[in-house]
Amino acid sequence: MSTAPALELTGLERHFAGAGGTVRAADGVTLTVGRGEVVGLVGESGSGKSTVGRCAVRLDEPTGGTVRINGTDVTTMSRRALRPLRKDFHLVFQDPSSSLDPRMTVGEIVAEPLKLHGIAKGEAARARVAELLGQVGLRPEHADRHPHELSGGQRQRISIARALSVDPALLVADEPTSALDVSVQASVLNLLADLQRDRGFGCLFITHDLAAVEYLADRIAVMYLGQIVEQAPTSELFADPKHPYTQALLSAAPVPDPVTQRTRERIVLSGELPSPLAPPPGCRFHTRCPLAVDRCRTEVPALRTLDGGREVSCHLVADDGTAPDAAAAPSRTIPTTRTATR
Repeated sequence: MSTAPALELTGLERHFAGAGGTVRAADGVTLTVGRGEVVGLVGESGSGKSTVGRCAVRLDEPTGGTVRINGTDVTTMSRRALRPLRKDFHLVFQDPSSSLDPRMTVGEIVAEPLKLHGIAKGEAARARVAELLGQVGLRPEHADRHPHELSGGQRQRISIARALSVDPALLVADEPTSALDVSVQASVLNLLADLQRDRGFGCLFITHDLAAVEYLADRIAVMYLGQIVEQAPTSELFADPKHPYTQALLSAAPVPDPVTQRTRERIVLSGELPSPLAPPPGCRFHTRCPLAVDRCRTEVPALRTLDGGREVSCHLVADDGTAPDAAAAPSRTIPTTRTATR
């Protein structure tokens, strides 16, 4: 078995050219997902998270950089050459209603990858489908139903069963719970956690739900305007965020303790997320950062590895990890009764 990471993105770029200019949805993203590791990718809507996920499984064609899966460079592979490798990586979409063929039964949906890759057919495929349905918490009789006959949570379980039917080394989960009712989100997250632990696949977990990523991920990468600004183990990131944007992002997440929630301050970012058509010069976050200095407005910060091993892209963070506190800017903090950025 290969010891290469499940996924390696190096300098990944995805630009979309249009009449109004070029949208830099992903601009130099470097990210690794190890075997058996869950890496969370978080950031505001429009930061480029889903674009990175789609490029990782070659549903979008990268403009630049490289994509390696299990050590194989798939960046420029033709569809024909890529076809036999597709069993090694799968994507779970955000909305199961739009990603499942309404004309097919559940059994046909789950069995399709098995047949396409020549793994099983006939009675062997039906037995494998029944096994997979049981693993995602559904009954064998669900195989005869169509997607519209199932709840949203059940449909997402079908999507997960289909994705895992060929035992991929990499699963990209793009906001897998955001289209579900709050009451079923936890059950789907628990299912993903159990399956990942039992099967040992690498997982790129894309989400805006900080509670979900804290629960599921081993490591977190934070994106802002097409670039990664911080990477760290989950516990370290939540305990001590270094980048001012990460500090603001975490301060906006509610905490379960009502006393703490009422008394803590949130960091408020001024203005809106800049357009990826015309990203700001220097640090892309400087137009909203409460701590920005002149250097931030002109010089692009590199994604540096700090002494403790975590990575951050900020001029104000020292190599030993000493970081400024964005909450120290009183004009940019508010009580928690108002809404901060997500």
